[in-house]
Amino acid sequence: MIGLAGWEMRGELAELWQACFHEPKRFPDYFLNNYFRPKDCLVYRVSGRIAAAVYLLPAEIVRENGTAQAHYIFAAGTQPRFRSRGYMASLLAYAAIYGARRGDRYSAVLPADQPLYSYYERNGYFDYYKIRSVAVSRSRLEQLAPVLPSGRILAPSSELNSLRGSVLSRYGGSVLWSNERFHFTVGFGSVYGDGLVCSGPGGNRSYAICRRVNEKLCSVREAMTAPKGLPGLAAAILKRYPAETYEFRLPAGEGLFPGEGTEERCGMLRPIGGTPAEKPGVPAPYLGLALD
Repeated sequence: MIGLAGWEMRGELAELWQACFHEPKRFPDYFLNNYFRPKDCLVYRVSGRIAAAVYLLPAEIVRENGTAQAHYIFAAGTQPRFRSRGYMASLLAYAAIYGARRGDRYSAVLPADQPLYSYYERNGYFDYYKIRSVAVSRSRLEQLAPVLPSGRILAPSSELNSLRGSVLSRYGGSVLWSNERFHFTVGFGSVYGDGLVCSGPGGNRSYAICRRVNEKLCSVREAMTAPKGLPGLAAAILKRYPAETYEFRLPAGEGLFPGEGTEERCGMLRPIGGTPAEKPGVPAPYLGLALD
């Protein structure tokens, strides 16, 4: 039976999360205690127990004349003993109907691995989002930012999210999040070892979400800057995350380090509720902050 989750199901949902993703309990606990809403979670129950679940996190999609309501499919998982029975396919089909009823026009998803792209394609999704991976040496960042900042800069989540929306407004089809979701993502990322780096006031504002891979490599999982914000951001990253190489995950096309790096698919889209399908534009749409 498919239905909405309840607050009392959080313990069982945490067990499902661990069984599917093999992560310590602190990861699902953080999500379920800080961002979980029953209205955004569908469960498939068998004999009263949760066999599968999927979260529909509210989002917005950049359109030509504004934004369209959407949801992001997150942490879709089925208990191992219940797999290959079509439960997740049924949940995704129901999610499209449920989402359309609440006003969603699109459903976005970032498959956890390459084989899952084929699975989601069979369930109505198509390749849509890309990222551009650019490897930048420490010496190059130092050339961009010869003077390191004297202290750590903090900024309100709402201000950083506004910057993000401004940058992505020219990437039609990109996913935008609420201020609440942005704030949660930063906190949730910290459980996995991510850190938020900020720099500059006003027109020089910028931020990056970074994760140290090892002593030599730092992954810059998202970076957004105002037109003159890159030098300050480079300095802030160097100060907080000294490394030999920085792997930037960026929107495709223009932006930071234009024309460099390798583009790769990074997410899928499904129009729902009768919304016509549209091919991704140029530059390619960007998902980002997907809790991957």
